[in-house]
Amino acid sequence: MATTERITVTLPADILAAIRTEAGGNVSAYTAKALKGQAVRDAADRLALWQTTHGREQLEDLQVLALDTLDSLPGGER
Repeated sequence: MATTERITVTLPADILAAIRTEAGGNVSAYTAKALKGQAVRDAADRLALWQTTHGREQLEDLQVLALDTLDSLPGGER
């Protein structure tokens, strides 16, 4: 089971009212789910940026390295 920590946040009253309405009595679980989803989207954005700036070069280098490694194995020469 995941460890939890208590935090305090300040939200606009209208947003908190909407959360309480949607949360079904568990504001903490609702908030954790929303923050987890945002963290995943943020990570996906960083990955997409990395792939557009480094991905192609890095992938080509990894492919060459993999082929060289396979070539170095007994019976692996091309």
